[in-house]
Amino acid sequence: MAHSGIREIANEAVRRPGTIRLDVGQPDFPTPQHVKDAGKRAIDENKTFYTHTQGLLSLREKLVDKLARVNGIASSPERIASAPGGVGAIAAMFAAVLEGGDEVLLPDPGWPNYRMMLPWLGARGVYYPCPPASGFQPDLEALEHLITPRTRILVVNSPNNPTGAVYPTATIGAMIQLAQRHNLWLLSDECYDQIVLDGTWTSPAHLAPDDPRIATAFTFSKTYSMTGWRLGYLTGSGELIDTMTKRDLVLDILKEAELLIAEPSGAFYIMADVSPAGLPSRDFAFTLLRERGVSVAPGTAFGEVAGGAVRISLASSDSDLRAGVGRLAEFVHGRT
Repeated sequence: MAHSGIREIANEAVRRPGTIRLDVGQPDFPTPQHVKDAGKRAIDENKTFYTHTQGLLSLREKLVDKLARVNGIASSPERIASAPGGVGAIAAMFAAVLEGGDEVLLPDPGWPNYRMMLPWLGARGVYYPCPPASGFQPDLEALEHLITPRTRILVVNSPNNPTGAVYPTATIGAMIQLAQRHNLWLLSDECYDQIVLDGTWTSPAHLAPDDPRIATAFTFSKTYSMTGWRLGYLTGSGELIDTMTKRDLVLDILKEAELLIAEPSGAFYIMADVSPAGLPSRDFAFTLLRERGVSVAPGTAFGEVAGGAVRISLASSDSDLRAGVGRLAEFVHGRT
């Protein structure tokens, strides 16, 4: 993964006192006082522990109101996932949807972090032009010609970073139709949703409220000058949010039990190392089923090299995953 061109110049500027900083997208006003007071109060009240995987319910309930009022998006607490900044929300969406070899359509010019996320998922960016001559609006004809059988996600960023362009409703509608024709996910990065200088702006999820393949990312960083607080969120279909958060749930359990082999980058499966139990993978799976009431697929069902592993499906409910993976971990360590 390449370094961010923004951060390279920013890091150098930090070393030069007196530099006029026009590089980083950080508001020049402080975080509002009521936000700072609430943060300090939360620390004093010891609200510093794990929360629900999707974030505080009280926050998500308030975000439902904000999404309806500001963005025209109908959502629910179950369809919102909090994240460490907008970048965390976008990364989680990519991880939930992409597999190795997939392609993501990205605006050019565009925010560099999109393309920086893709190498660790084995995916690659394909760039659709937004030429200066058109006011940095997307060239929709060129965009459609870039679609291949491996194209998985179309990223839309309006208001846009770095150009400041806001896409007209007709353009947003055309991009939705393009994504639907080609069965693509549409990720709308709306981190600047409340910073519109001129004209109007429309969210894709408002125009196509019943499309389950539209996901929308937001952040508190820009509107509230909270860049260092690292708080963002994403709203989308229940299935998408479920996949994003369940992956983290199972990863945490397997990491703590020291049974994680590798973090998955796509689909909805994860492999767990059960070799410490001292049983062949098939014997382990059947013994776990008989003695602990948990069924997993033995690694040997998929080939020879995963003989010390089992496959866990993330398509189950949160409660089943928490209980089932917990029992698996206890069973492995109970035999060592």
